[in-house]
Amino acid sequence: MWKDPIVEEVRKHRREIELECNGNYSLLFARAKEIEKSFKGRLVSKTSKKRTKEKSKVTA
Repeated sequence: MWKDPIVEEVRKHRREIELECNGNYSLLFARAKEIEKSFKGRLVSKTSKKRTKEKSKVTA
């Protein structure tokens, strides 16, 4: 089976962070939020936009 080096790197870092948090998922989540803040400019957030009905413009 082919292994993706990027996926392997992500998994490696995840295991390291899990070890730092001793399996405490509350601490793990808090740690993830800290890391997220350090990359704030690189993250994409989905903004909710209320959809409005637009009348289609049909040209003949």
